[in-house]
Amino acid sequence: MLNISEASSIALHSMIYLANRGQKAHSLKEISEAFKVSPNHLSKVLQRLVKSGLLVSIKGPSGGFQIKKGKERATLLEVYEAVEGKYLKKACLFAAPKKCRTCVMKPMLNEINSAFETFMKKHRLNDLKL
Repeated sequence: MLNISEASSIALHSMIYLANRGQKAHSLKEISEAFKVSPNHLSKVLQRLVKSGLLVSIKGPSGGFQIKKGKERATLLEVYEAVEGKYLKKACLFAAPKKCRTCVMKPMLNEINSAFETFMKKHRLNDLKL
């Protein structure tokens, strides 16, 4: 079934947090305190989002992170994929799905994958509030 990593969860929450606060830089400390996450882990996640073009990192005493202009309309799937890579639907619970001829769980897995993908594509950062 779905397994959303802590890094993806941090990315999604941080991006929604920043999208709700306009074009202002927010410090690593502020964001880490808002979600009670390790500043080190948060820093790594935010750097991935900078590298993917979703965030901008601003240096200096009043620096921090802010949403890149126009990216407040990014979908949750875009954020997820910036951290995890391309979303791939898992249609089998076995480690070696090629050995699986008929999976009794396949209909359920297809439903879960479809619901997840639909939700992540439908919702945009600035549509959600924290």
